[in-house]
Amino acid sequence: MLNIIPFKRLLNELSISYKALIIGVIGGYIGTLIGLPLPWLLGALGLNLCIAFTNFKIEFSTKLLNPVFLMVGIILGGTLNVSLLYKIHLWIFSSMAMVVCTIVSTILAGYYFVKVCKFDKFIATLAALPGAFVPIAAALLEYGKKENHKQVLIPQATRVIFIVSFVPILFISKLGFSEITGYNYENIYDLRYFLEIFFLIIICYLFSILLKKFNIPSPILVGAMALSGLFYTFEIVNSRFPDTVINIAFIFLGTALGSRLNGLKLKELFFYIFHGIIVCSILVLVAMVTAYFLQYLGFDFIPTFFSFATGGIHEMVVISVAYNIDPIFVSYHHFLRILIIVAFLPFLLKKFGNNSIEKTKIK
Repeated sequence: MLNIIPFKRLLNELSISYKALIIGVIGGYIGTLIGLPLPWLLGALGLNLCIAFTNFKIEFSTKLLNPVFLMVGIILGGTLNVSLLYKIHLWIFSSMAMVVCTIVSTILAGYYFVKVCKFDKFIATLAALPGAFVPIAAALLEYGKKENHKQVLIPQATRVIFIVSFVPILFISKLGFSEITGYNYENIYDLRYFLEIFFLIIICYLFSILLKKFNIPSPILVGAMALSGLFYTFEIVNSRFPDTVINIAFIFLGTALGSRLNGLKLKELFFYIFHGIIVCSILVLVAMVTAYFLQYLGFDFIPTFFSFATGGIHEMVVISVAYNIDPIFVSYHHFLRILIIVAFLPFLLKKFGNNSIEKTKIK
């Protein structure tokens, strides 16, 4: 059974991980100052990665990750709302195109990583998946061998930074980034708010236990994302986590990822970033070609490109709002790509499980 850590054990795990978390907080804050996409996640990851080049020893307990995955899943589900119900029938062809685009992008990027970078097929596929950074990271932390983390995390982080930076440069002369937000939802912190949040946490956790019985990978994250997305879409609940909680969750996740890159060499870092940028260029090209052909089915190029460009879902929605582009159109297609990737992960893990996976116990 999945455990959300008892309080005494939580304090013990925090005592093990506090140095890495302090570094993560500093890194996240630096990320906001320099305008980094996903600042609290990538900032925490980046600074812990920098520490990996020193003799300063840091540790992070993976037992802290289950409550983090639960919160992150609910946060991702919160990108949807009831407007989707009135518009989704208009996006049938773009939804079909998203499936094709995701498959083609994964095949092309995966082939590059296998043939040029000499990754094994499992790691190459994880590194190539065009989106869903958080679910991929969760699967990697739970199933991947530690020595292979750098081969996935650095190209994936490069993808998020490159795509989110490239889109404004391509279409706008001047546009800044925003921190992760609740998408302009105004929470009213009354009794109903706290009851809805409590209900979401409990029901998503119980659903994750059910998924665990069916051997779904990362059941807490997947279950929370799918169920909360359903509840938000049908307005069963409307309350969302405040920005502070969102940022804390990403600090924990970024710290967990960055602290597992100990022993990384500078030469390796530049190698993975360089090839990550090449793969990003491939992904941008695929998104552009898809958006171009969808014009013939009545879709505008720029909104469609934003929806198919494989940046972080939060950042792409923020940028779309700045462009006066329908944020529901953008968030739906990014969420759909995440669902496609999450649905694909069990088959990937089953196919390569005996050769490339080292199960990490997260109790």
